[in-house]
Amino acid sequence: MKNVIYLTCLFVLVFAACRKKDSITYPTFEVAVQLTDTSGNNFTVAGVNVKLTATGSSNVFESLTDASGLAKFVVPAGVYQASASYTQADGVQRTIFNGNADANITVSSDWDKNNITKITLIEAQLSQVIIKEIFVGGTLKDDGSGTFEFDKYIVLYNNSTTPATLENVCLGMIAPYNSQASNGFYDESGKLSYESEGWIPAPQGYWYFQQSVTIQPGKQIVIALNNAVNNTITYSKSINFDNPEYYCTYDILQYNNANYYVAPAASIPTNHYLKAVKYGTGNAWSISVTSPGVFLFTTKGTTPTAFGADAAHNYNAWLSAYNGKKVPFDWVLDGVEVYLLNNENNVKRFTPNIDAGYVYHVNRQGYSIYRNVDKEATEAIAENAGKLVYNYSLGTNDILGPRGSTDSSGIDAEASIKNGARIIYKDTNDSTKDFHLRSKPSLRTN
Repeated sequence: MKNVIYLTCLFVLVFAACRKKDSITYPTFEVAVQLTDTSGNNFTVAGVNVKLTATGSSNVFESLTDASGLAKFVVPAGVYQASASYTQADGVQRTIFNGNADANITVSSDWDKNNITKITLIEAQLSQVIIKEIFVGGTLKDDGSGTFEFDKYIVLYNNSTTPATLENVCLGMIAPYNSQASNGFYDESGKLSYESEGWIPAPQGYWYFQQSVTIQPGKQIVIALNNAVNNTITYSKSINFDNPEYYCTYDILQYNNANYYVAPAASIPTNHYLKAVKYGTGNAWSISVTSPGVFLFTTKGTTPTAFGADAAHNYNAWLSAYNGKKVPFDWVLDGVEVYLLNNENNVKRFTPNIDAGYVYHVNRQGYSIYRNVDKEATEAIAENAGKLVYNYSLGTNDILGPRGSTDSSGIDAEASIKNGARIIYKDTNDSTKDFHLRSKPSLRTN
């Protein structure tokens, strides 16, 4: 979990207390960040949380905007990423405004405090259905010989109070596959070239449901991405997908890699097989095991197969392996940006209107990426009285120290659900706030 250092105690905690013994002091610098809207005008809202994230460390500095939309910081020298997030709600619908600075802020001895960094806030609607959990981290083998990496899954969840019907809904991944890979979508100005054009790239192919699927409020569906069988027979700490309620990505006519796709368990109905639209090379939909960028989208006004066949939506990337489809912003229901922990080459792939942040991941340790609980909203549900389980202990901060993360709500979501509670998960379109690295995937039983 990031070490959040608030301005009100910055000098006391970091510079005075930590350096008092040896009398060493470090210079600090004033940094200002101005919020703007998409027309270039100041976003004049007070109380918007703005963050400066130090690259190469876990420190995050936070400040609230004044009435002019200006946030001020006092920070030590370093390189920072600036971001902001603001939510409006009218009781029926929630709108999120997210944004990142176009370039990093480099604060050094010649820093000019009159420099003002601008962040353009981009509006996005929040979806009923969200990505609750991503497991790509692999299972440690019983004999200690390595990691089994073909038990990946994704959980979708209805975070609203009304039934959600998934019509023409697809599962895609963004290019490049890894956050730390060279990214040719960045132009000379340091911006993602597709941001101004209103789409995100979906390379290789995507999966779609064969029919409309309805998820009731507070319910979920599991999608096995590989080997939709009882994997615990071979690896005791793996995942058992032998469940008639589960779904799986299985289309042997498109992807036939035997390591990824064995015949699903007989209990899983064939109409629960997600079908593939494939336009790239390769015999498997090889989602990243280090830093996946996954998203859920719906093909508005067309079908998944027709969209895949429409060459008007094609793009060509700097590497042919990343060629694919342009998915319009307004088709995207949810997206999660994942960074590889302790890698200085991580760069954003999702635009701020889809995901303004990122969550760190460590692969080959059996960890999953799990959404945080919205504590206030969950506790406000009257029927949850006496059903919520606290003292959540499955974060990775105890394992990884400051490099790990946990759910600050303190609510154990899975234990509470088993206790009959209805969970509302945090959804700010900012994965830094919305997710943590969980030490044990929720579907693991031992």
